[in-house]
Amino acid sequence: MRKWMLAGIAALVVAAMMGHAHAGDTGKASAGILVTQDQRAMEAKARRLLRAPAVQQEIFRSVTYLKGVRAGNSADDRTERDSYVHDLAYGLALIVVDSDPDRPRILWDEFPGAHWGYENPDNVYRYFPVSPDARYQIIGRLGTSDHVSFQLSDGGGQMSGHLDNVVGHLASEDLRVAPDGSFSVALGPDAADGRPNYLQLVAGAKQVMIRDTMSDWSEVPMTLQVRRVGGPPHRAPTDDELTERIASALAASVKLWVQVTEKYNYAVAPNTLPSPIATGHGGLPGQYLTTGNFDLTDDQALVITARKGTARYLGFELGSNWYISFEYAAHSSSLSNGQAAANPDGSYTYVIALRDPGVANWLDPVGHHTGLTLMRWQGLNGPLKPEDAPVVKLVNIADLPQALPPGTPITTPAERHRQMLQRQHQVECRRSAQP
Repeated sequence: MRKWMLAGIAALVVAAMMGHAHAGDTGKASAGILVTQDQRAMEAKARRLLRAPAVQQEIFRSVTYLKGVRAGNSADDRTERDSYVHDLAYGLALIVVDSDPDRPRILWDEFPGAHWGYENPDNVYRYFPVSPDARYQIIGRLGTSDHVSFQLSDGGGQMSGHLDNVVGHLASEDLRVAPDGSFSVALGPDAADGRPNYLQLVAGAKQVMIRDTMSDWSEVPMTLQVRRVGGPPHRAPTDDELTERIASALAASVKLWVQVTEKYNYAVAPNTLPSPIATGHGGLPGQYLTTGNFDLTDDQALVITARKGTARYLGFELGSNWYISFEYAAHSSSLSNGQAAANPDGSYTYVIALRDPGVANWLDPVGHHTGLTLMRWQGLNGPLKPEDAPVVKLVNIADLPQALPPGTPITTPAERHRQMLQRQHQVECRRSAQP
């Protein structure tokens, strides 16, 4: 496995103009796997466009709008509302800056400081724009991720206020890779006709989302490049046009994620999880998931036991009512199957509680009494079986030992401290990984 280089432990957030650092501030002159020279240039341009009056006005309108939604009821929600909108605006600005299909670049997005869409901490998300009348080539080399996927969509979730419509998909199961890990993927308007490593650019296709899923955070994402190899030319958008797109995208997106939480997370009673279902048109094909919400006092705990089944990957994460993940480097607010400890029978028992219950698989809500829950199963050989679905129990902390399955792994304060140090180290290594 490749060795990673350790950077500082500074958090990634929106921009210096908002009192934050950003993904490109690594202090390195050389380009990495994620923080490439293109990435730095796109971040700089996104920060500049965010200062435009039209965007600042939309940020103000969005904050005002969110004061009237259910997600803003708690003290934590109110405290985090402004930073959420700024993070969302920055993530959208990055997408818009890289929205020219004649000049596509690999964009890393959905990292701390560019939160949106309840991003999975076990994923590295990268994007590039396409036009249905053009041809493109992706050149890559696998890292050590558990699973990779290339998802072609209409880009709705970021820009148009609706969940993406997935119109093409290529994943690890079908990706042809050379012995040295290198591969090439072609994209064009013609039908695949049995060609491997090919995605047809159907009408309406606008964007490719690329995922590296890593149940072990010491794994390394792919190295990627994209180039346009054919098609009629299109005029490059002006900065004024890009600014208007950012403002429009923010106005649509800030409402979308409120609607999504209402439709999926708040649609079930607090402290429950419905049976997992296959992801719909807006998610990863072949994935099963279940979503809900928690509402706990200081003296309560939520005990969830589930099975991995035939999935290559099982992940459980907590997030805020703003539909973003909680801070996950210094807190165990998410756990993959590579991080969680299994019960003797192969199942996994998680405990959500405001304070450390001494259970190995503690999901830390980072001080939040309310928030969102999400479990994902990926890479299954077939449908998820009913016996693999989560079983949820709400208990008092004092009664927790009796509520745990026999043999549930426990941990010590020293072990928890080592776990947190390892998470911080691995997140920083991901950000500074070199090809």
